[in-house]
Amino acid sequence: MAKANHRTPKNYDGTRLTTRKMSELLPTVLEQIGEIYNERPDLIISAWSAIIGPQLASMTEAMAFTNGVLVVKVKNSSLHELLIRQDKPRILKSLRMKFPKVSINNIVFRIG
Repeated sequence: MAKANHRTPKNYDGTRLTTRKMSELLPTVLEQIGEIYNERPDLIISAWSAIIGPQLASMTEAMAFTNGVLVVKVKNSSLHELLIRQDKPRILKSLRMKFPKVSINNIVFRIG
């Protein structure tokens, strides 16, 4: 388990140093930032266009992510069928690889 960073007491009168090296603090801080990033499901919506690709991104839009279900609006019924039948497993795999700490159970495509 990582060592927690503690502040030096206000009226510290001891013999040990009150300063810390950056090399001691930086790995812990970066790890915490990475955990926060991976645990934020709202980032899935903003990363949708990068995951789906530039061709399909112009015809789709991620609308919501709740309870492990990503809701995506598509422009037409042909694209809807293509995504459900062929691309859904690939997209789910890509999402799970990019966001390993977020539980992604399903993608629901809606025509709109």
